[in-house]
Amino acid sequence: MTATATRREREQRAPERAQGCVLWIYGQAWEDRDGLDGLHPPTPFDEWAAFLKKKGWGVGWTAEGALDEGPYRGGMVVEVDVRDDRAYVAVPPELLDRLRELLDEQDYRMVREDVAALDNPEAHGLRVARLEPAAWERRREAVPTTELLTEGWARLIRTKGLRVEAPAGALLPLDSAWPAGQVVTVADDAGRRFYFAVPRAALRLATDLHFETRFETRERATAAATAS
Repeated sequence: MTATATRREREQRAPERAQGCVLWIYGQAWEDRDGLDGLHPPTPFDEWAAFLKKKGWGVGWTAEGALDEGPYRGGMVVEVDVRDDRAYVAVPPELLDRLRELLDEQDYRMVREDVAALDNPEAHGLRVARLEPAAWERRREAVPTTELLTEGWARLIRTKGLRVEAPAGALLPLDSAWPAGQVVTVADDAGRRFYFAVPRAALRLATDLHFETRFETRERATAAATAS
């Protein structure tokens, strides 16, 4: 099945959104990144906000919540603190401003930054930090040594034939220099590993580099096996 077909199927499963409404979505489907499956019909924002207030439930930013496809494109999925559990709600772009009423200042700023990053998938103008390897490997401490613009970082990876591992680690602390960013591992053919603190808005670039370099590494291995 092609990526285009998969995206089309997800869009077909997602209900049409209603102007001025949010959508409660199945939590497991969202956590599996399997599209926006509506749990209930779209709910008017004011009705949703009143319900949250009545229940005493808070709303917060969630990782990778910015939506780049489907009827809610340009919007954001936010997390609802449902007692000892959590739920997810898709908020369309025309209602993002109103999230100020529900989120604290930092969470609202992160929502806005994540949505803005959708228009900058190559993360132009952002910086990654190369980390001191021993500090990260031994203590999981992010100690920066040098900084690189993302353009230079991507160019270095491509020209040196390096391999980028999939960003899958724990999020960096919100009070760090890279709030909710991740440490991304880059390796060479000799097995040496290098660590970079990547800001949240550049994680899509890191993911793209992972798939690109994984394919190229496979090609090199196939060519080497054929030559031998």
